[in-house]
Amino acid sequence: MQIYSVHLECTDPRHVRATVRSFTLELGASRADPEAGFNPVETLLSAAGTCLLTGLQFVAQTSQIPLEGAWVELEATRQDKPPVLTQIRYRLYLKSPAPPQRLERLVELAQRNSTVLQTLAQAVALEGSWEVAP
Repeated sequence: MQIYSVHLECTDPRHVRATVRSFTLELGASRADPEAGFNPVETLLSAAGTCLLTGLQFVAQTSQIPLEGAWVELEATRQDKPPVLTQIRYRLYLKSPAPPQRLERLVELAQRNSTVLQTLAQAVALEGSWEVAP
């Protein structure tokens, strides 16, 4: 079992600083203020995408699948009452000369090994797809 720990602190009325080991991340903490920085939902989506890309790189490397680049775009739908995310969708783009069957398997393994995606899938409708980037 692995334990994760993050320290968060309000630095002013608009911002929160997250600290992990020697790394910091400034986050927005002001409702409906797009100038404050990443809001909590955007931070959650970023974590999900980063986790997927991390798994993708790991699986590609261990499976010796050439991966020249990868990116993911995510979006979430939020209802107001109660305030909850009802759906998260993502589209994964891969730059690789590998055959589609190998890329399909790569994506399946990356999704299965993504801690954040697996956790979110238990709480909210999660829908993802992928394509080879030009």
